[in-house]
Order: sequence, then C-alpha cells, then structure tokens
Amino acid sequence: MDKAILIIPRAMEGHLDEALALAETAGYRVVWTTRTRHPRRVGRGLVEELASRVAEHGVEAVIFYGDIQPSSRFLLMKATRARVIDRVMLILEIFARHAGSREAKLQIEMARIRHEIPMVRELVRRSKMGEYPGFLGPGGYAIDSYYRHLTKRLARIRRELEELRRVRGQRFRSRSRSGMAHVSIIGYASAGKTSLFNRITGESKPVGPEYFTTLHPKHKAITIGSHRIAFVDTVGFIRDVPPEVIEAFYSTLEEITMSDAAIFVIDASEPVSYIREKLSAGLETLAKIGAHGLPIVIAANKVDLVPPGELASRVSLVKDLAGGLDHGSIEAVIPVSARTGYGIEELLGTIVEVARAAPKARRPVW
Repeated sequence: MDKAILIIPRAMEGHLDEALALAETAGYRVVWTTRTRHPRRVGRGLVEELASRVAEHGVEAVIFYGDIQPSSRFLLMKATRARVIDRVMLILEIFARHAGSREAKLQIEMARIRHEIPMVRELVRRSKMGEYPGFLGPGGYAIDSYYRHLTKRLARIRRELEELRRVRGQRFRSRSRSGMAHVSIIGYASAGKTSLFNRITGESKPVGPEYFTTLHPKHKAITIGSHRIAFVDTVGFIRDVPPEVIEAFYSTLEEITMSDAAIFVIDASEPVSYIREKLSAGLETLAKIGAHGLPIVIAANKVDLVPPGELASRVSLVKDLAGGLDHGSIEAVIPVSARTGYGIEELLGTIVEVARAAPKARRPVW
C-alpha cells in the first residue's frame, strides 16, 4: 500500500473514521493525520510542515478530505512533490478499482475529467505567469493542448453515456410492461445491502467491509407468492455526496427513482447517533436525485450482532428515529439479519404489500 498523509478540515472531524476507511479501501496507508481550520485550503505554515513530513515518512500521496482549492492543491504539489488527492478523487479511485461495466468506467472517467478541469485551468493560469514550466511538465503549450483534449473527451463520453442510458431505459420499460415490480435496495455504504440482495435472490455477489463494492446495479427477479419482483442492488450512500459522484453514477441512482418501492438497509448494531446520521444522509440523497414519494421499508440489518435483550428496544429506537425524520414515505421498520435469514420472510411480505399500494404512477400491473 502507498503511504499517505491525511489532512482533515475541522468541520469534517466527525468523519475521520470514514476518511480513514476510504483511504484504506483506495489502497493507502495513512502514516500521519493533521487538521486544518479552513474547509478548502491550507496555510503556508502547514504546507511547509507537510513537505517535511512527506520527506520524513517517504509519503507518495497527500489526501485532503474535502474540496481543496486548485491554488492550494498546486502549492501542496509543488512543495511536497507528492500526489495531492481530495475527497472526490479518493472516492473515484475506489470506484475505478471496482468498475466492471463499460458504462461504469465511462462514468468514472467523466467524473474525473470534470473534477480535474479546474486544476488544469489553474495550471494554465500559472504557466502564463511563468510559474509552471520546469515543475510538472513541458510548459504552457502542452497544458493548453491537454485542456482541449479533456474537453473533447468529455463531450465524447457524454454522447456514449446518453446512448447507453437510452438502451437501458428501453429495457426497463420492457420489464415494466410485463407487470414486474421493481424494488431498489439502498442504504449507506457497508450496511449489508449486497448481503441482503444475495439472501433474498439466492445470488452470491461479492461482499466485504470495503466501501463501494457495488457500482453497477445488480438485478435479479424472483417470484414471491404470485408476484414477480425485480430486486436491484445499488451503490452505497455516503455523507455529503459530492455532486460529481451523483452525476457520474446517475445510472445506478436512476434505478432508484424508477422503482416502485425501496428497501433502506441500515446497520442496526451501530450506535444510535450513527444510525440517525446515516438515515438522514440517505434520505437527503434521495431528495437530491428526485426520488420524491418513493415508498420505503427500512431493513434494520445485522440484528444478530445486537444482544437479544436489547433487540426490541433497538428496533423501537430505529422506528422513533425514522418517524422523526422529514420523510413521509417510510412504511415500516423490519428487523432482519442478512447473515442468518432472520426476518427475511416478514420483510418480503411487507415489500409486496407496499409495492401493491404504491402510487398509480409507480404501481406495477399485477
């Protein structure tokens, strides 16, 4: 694993565990962590200290867990001679590790280019000021050429993605005309969505503690009673989802907006404060992608990790938390264990009823 230094803005200190987990998933071993007051830049004093730490530890990358200004990124790169990665770039590196489909790879490349363009503009500006030649490349002409290459490539990717989305939309409409209901399995990263998908459908898709093992939607239709339902495993939510990530993985998120209902998976064994924050973050993401009025059943997963004497109170707490959030479409909270199968029959029975009662615009023809 590459050695890395992690810079976390004080406003994001509550996300330190998430930052370290993402760094490890992306293949970095964090050898030193520091804080900065400003959410988007680093001061010259910190830049000097980081240059010293990079040399001391033999660090290959500096991770800024936020949206760093292009000028600050340039200063860090120049002072440390290391790669400087912000939160979006870190997430995209993880995505690139797991991408399998042509569409997922194009989406990742599109997000990377869109995120890289402001930095390239900064390099163009500094090359014209005489600061860039001799630092990272051959000078202004090459940078201008690279900038034009990126914009042209971005246009080509968008055209290809539009065609892939058109084909996917045709397939979705074909399934819908057959009377099949669609249920998305959603939730925070590492809540156990794919494990639940495997338990429900009998599949054996890869699972693990790493973030974002699911990038491209996984589909499997099963029969429950007399009803045919297609379950869709989707990409995991994260707190404060960057706009580039939402746009890049529109295909995965679009599956949610077109569903008849959703199973929102949470880790019921986590501290209550974590559950509250992740429920809120997930519902906020649904609002961002336009999934208004989507009927939701909460699957309180991993109850096998909750002491038996605490199960009833923990489920009650989750119901209270869900009821206190500003979302009127939460239909039920069902305790389940994707690992043992506990509560799965109740969950499936509930989701059938919820899908049948879905608004007319969503309701399948059964």
